[in-house]
Formats: sequence, structure tokens, C-alpha cells
Amino acid sequence: MAKSNMNLHLTLSERQIIQRRIENEATKASIAATLGKDKSTIGKEIKAHRKHSHLCSYDSPCANKDRCKYHHVYKDCPDLVFKCKRRDRFPGACNGCPKFQHCRFDEFTYSADLANKEYMADLIKSREGINMTCSELKALADIIVPLIKKGQSPYQIITSHPELNISEKTLYNYIESGVFKQFGLLDIDLRVKTRRISKKDSVKYKKEL
Repeated sequence: MAKSNMNLHLTLSERQIIQRRIENEATKASIAATLGKDKSTIGKEIKAHRKHSHLCSYDSPCANKDRCKYHHVYKDCPDLVFKCKRRDRFPGACNGCPKFQHCRFDEFTYSADLANKEYMADLIKSREGINMTCSELKALADIIVPLIKKGQSPYQIITSHPELNISEKTLYNYIESGVFKQFGLLDIDLRVKTRRISKKDSVKYKKEL
């Protein structure tokens, strides 16, 4: 599968595969390889959409007990943590765990149907106020997302691509409101890799064109 597709949004069928693989105790790396996605994409998907299905009532030793002054369970302690390798690191959820029925730790389950419904709701919300079809948005993302990830600023992009027919402010608003999130671009990519170039830099960039 093309590398450009590794961080794109997941479909319902891909989420169903994720759920089945969790139930079969597959690792996130294995799931990613099956779907041709990046491991981080699978990890973020599971963590973002898994549901807290059971609240722990078991007085087990806190995972932070060795560095905690209490050295035992203290219900009101803000650092109280019950860690489970399978739940938090291995597949990332409790689906299919043989200890599920008897485990007294917090349980988190992943549902493909619920995850997809949440994704679609977020997608509709992110596109509110945008007069653009899905195909038009994808065409815009195909140009903008790779350039942002390479470190170009919105100013550089709209200057080099006048065919986009949008302003610098509009592009910033699109990115910051999560319009391109489904195409693998987060607001953090903009804040970390680019900056609003100063007026002096703008003049310099125009001369270089």
C-alpha cells in the first residue's frame, strides 16, 4: 500500500478488522501491517475510541507505589494507577481477554461500529460552514497536507498555488478547526513545523519566486 495512505482516515471495514484483531490478541504493530497503516495511527484510533466499560473496585497495589509516600492503595490519591499491559500496551483494549469476566481492573473495550459513528460525527462537525464537497476537500488536502508536513507555511502554499483560490487566513482556520484531520494533518503539525512568517520574510519569499 502506498506510503501516502498510511495515516489517512480509517473506514468502517478497517475498524472491524481492528476489533477482530484485538479480540484475537494481535499487537498494534501487527494490525498496522495488516491494514497498511502506521502503528501510531492504530494506537491513536484504539485509545481515542475505546470505552470505559468497567470501573475497577479492586484494592490492588498502585502502579506508582514505589515512588509514592503511601506505598499502598489510597483512593483519593491523584496518582493512583492500575496498569494492565494487555489493556494499555499490547492490543490497547480488553476485547477478547480471557480474564475479562473476572478481572477487577478498569476495563476498556473497542467497538468498530461506535468508533465509526464517533468519527463520522466529528467529520460532519469539522466540515460545518465549509462550502465544499468531499472530493473537493480531498483535492485540496492532497496539495496542502504534504506541504505542511514538509514544513511549508500556509503563506508559502497559497503563494505557490494560486489555483487553490483561498486566503492565508482561511487556510489557517481550516487547519486549526481540524478540517484536514481525516487526511492525517493535525493542528500540532502546523504549530511545530511551520510559523506565520513575518512581513520581512514575506517580502524575501516573494523575491525568491
